[in-house]
Amino acid sequence: MKTDINCVLNKLISYAFDNLMLDPLDEVYTLNRLASVCGVAAPVRDENCDYGDASLGELLAELGKDADKTAIADILMPMPRTVNMRFADLAERSAQKAFDFLYELYGSCDDLVSTSPAFAANGFTCYTAHKPAPALVSLPAVGAAYSPVASGNKVACFTCDDILSEDVLAREAAFVNNYGGAIAVRQGDAEYCTAESCALADAAVKKNISDGSVKVALLDYPVPALSFCGIAKNAVMREVTRVLKAAAAKELKPVIAATANNGVTFYLVFANALAANEYIVSDSPLAACGVFPVGDYAPLLSVLAKGTALSTDLAAFKPVYDAVGGVKHGDKAADALGKFLVDKIKPALASAAATTPDEAVALTATE
Repeated sequence: MKTDINCVLNKLISYAFDNLMLDPLDEVYTLNRLASVCGVAAPVRDENCDYGDASLGELLAELGKDADKTAIADILMPMPRTVNMRFADLAERSAQKAFDFLYELYGSCDDLVSTSPAFAANGFTCYTAHKPAPALVSLPAVGAAYSPVASGNKVACFTCDDILSEDVLAREAAFVNNYGGAIAVRQGDAEYCTAESCALADAAVKKNISDGSVKVALLDYPVPALSFCGIAKNAVMREVTRVLKAAAAKELKPVIAATANNGVTFYLVFANALAANEYIVSDSPLAACGVFPVGDYAPLLSVLAKGTALSTDLAAFKPVYDAVGGVKHGDKAADALGKFLVDKIKPALASAAATTPDEAVALTATE
């Protein structure tokens, strides 16, 4: 049966009203733009074309394989200034609600942000690797534009050319104080990465190094990692800066991270960049913090949940399918997959250690 393109375009308009902040004043203009892209000469607005519970992806699929879905999605998505205003308004009341709004909005379009789930175990998180969306909202607290990477763990990035360690630490403290979660950057680089949580926050203390006004500890972690916290924020930042200078003298470039634990807890993670393998597809400062970009395992998830056989097009997942067990995991399928991936990733992280635990501890010694 031939697709009624005019009806599909009307469904898209109705969907955009309900989900993509389309202004009623822009209804005719937007419909005409969609029609132009789809080759419809004289579109007619028909509110009786109900999209039901269809997603944006499903509606775009109704247009057929030849439709320029990226162009159509670009027409439907709200202008950055509109998103910024809404985000700022929500952030004044709740940072959580503001970020939820942002990821739900852009998560509706796979071309802009991945909607694949994250898989977690023991504090570690694996999310589907995806290119960042264009800078979407400004974060006044950190003076940067926030670019979502994946909706599974609210992973994002932004770029700031901070040269001084003091500036890096101040920016990270501002982020976690205002928005929570975790933030990381490799010393000397400009790309900051953020996540909803990270394994460092859950790591146990392996050795207490200092219990003074600044509490310093070596963590029980696959690579040497130091944590710094205390009531006096400036004293904590001075101590981290001092250790960073000692690391630089040894030609070490640790990942500098922070979370909103005990006020603000800073971390120095002594890990080199992780090499890509069959599980880890790219590296970022978050990888040293236990937040790893991996391949898209979403197609395997339903198979593991139902315990069905792998189809031919999913044959590449067979080693993982066999290891996790081709049984009915049900609601625990994501947990089983997460445990498998984390167990594979931990050795890769350990092999990226840039120094030894003893040498990391030695950097904290005072003259």
